[in-house]
Amino acid sequence: MLVAALGLAGCGDPLDPLLEVTGPTMGTFYSVKVARPPAELTTETLRETVTTVLDQVIAEISTYDPTSELSRLNADPTTDWVPVSAELLDVVAEGQRISELSGGAFDITVGPLVNLWGFGPEHRDGTVPDAAAIAAALERVGYDKLALRAEPPAIRKARGDIYIDLSALGEGQGAARVASALEARGVTDYMVAIAGAIRVRGHNAKGAPWAIAIEEPTPGQRSVHRIIEISDGALSTSGDYRNFFEEGGQRYSHEIDPKTGRPIAHSLASVTVIDADATRADGLATALMVMGEARGPALAEAEQIPAYFIVREDAGFRVVSTAAFQRYLRE
Repeated sequence: MLVAALGLAGCGDPLDPLLEVTGPTMGTFYSVKVARPPAELTTETLRETVTTVLDQVIAEISTYDPTSELSRLNADPTTDWVPVSAELLDVVAEGQRISELSGGAFDITVGPLVNLWGFGPEHRDGTVPDAAAIAAALERVGYDKLALRAEPPAIRKARGDIYIDLSALGEGQGAARVASALEARGVTDYMVAIAGAIRVRGHNAKGAPWAIAIEEPTPGQRSVHRIIEISDGALSTSGDYRNFFEEGGQRYSHEIDPKTGRPIAHSLASVTVIDADATRADGLATALMVMGEARGPALAEAEQIPAYFIVREDAGFRVVSTAAFQRYLRE
């Protein structure tokens, strides 16, 4: 996922106490702000809470850590039921729901293609794979190749070489879990940002809704495209303008279409989605991004998903916003 949304706390001195911690995680960064913190919450305890939660999420769903629970599941060559934690099952189940909703535009079994194109832990120099390699990887892709069991929690693969990649849900899951940990400590006003996945509640240190910047989707630049305001919910941005490689004058994005086996090739530059759940917002942003500038907005409008699409055109950018998103836009 991309660093596509940046939290803004406003200018000038805050009126109320504010704690803030930042640091690396999941190959990107986190930023957590707590306004009007409980008396017992210090910067040190806040940082400890955040890092403990994020380390646990990584231990469950990372494909970059060969000892993680997900990596062990991917390495299991059997087609038997494999016991998993309730936490891992929940993330996989959310991915399956988004796959159904998007007609397979989102697919957590896309890992073989992500790795083939050089965007996964099996990193290689950006080169376009040949048609035979893409076809072979596509044989291992398909969300219908997974079966889930709730009690006791378990996952079964239709093929032993199925490779699950939860990267499109990971930052949202991290933000959701940190938010839950903060609320358990009595925090009522916070912003949790993990790259482009953000969860907020309450108000900032000025007593106003949290202001979040949607980034202009231009490679090599950092500029604000639009500001939104939100006091309870999650948002995530997905785009094609940060993680890519170029070959033969063509740009190849890390956003892979699970049906073609190739990076997306349309004019949609970025999508921002708002949802009550950070994990779901993360996945929906990717799903709509893969669907493109026609099908994405159509699905979002039909499902009443608050979504903001920035479409690349010769003369600049064109914006498409669903009706449900309008109330979040700052005038």
